[in-house]
Amino acid sequence: MDHNNGELLKYIKALLLLEVQRLNTEEEPIKPEVLLARAGLNAREIAELLGKNSTAVAKAIQRAAKARA
Repeated sequence: MDHNNGELLKYIKALLLLEVQRLNTEEEPIKPEVLLARAGLNAREIAELLGKNSTAVAKAIQRAAKARA
């Protein structure tokens, strides 16, 4: 798999995770930032997709990780 296919796969996986979360009504909603991070995107990539500041995205991911621990 070349680099472009790997990037495309990462974004497809992220979109799939977001859709699964949207359809799942039984659990507490998870922030999109956290789902995208779980899909393998970094804070900068997530910020670009969501139109947010990368520092704020990184902080949201960090808080979620602490709450989960």
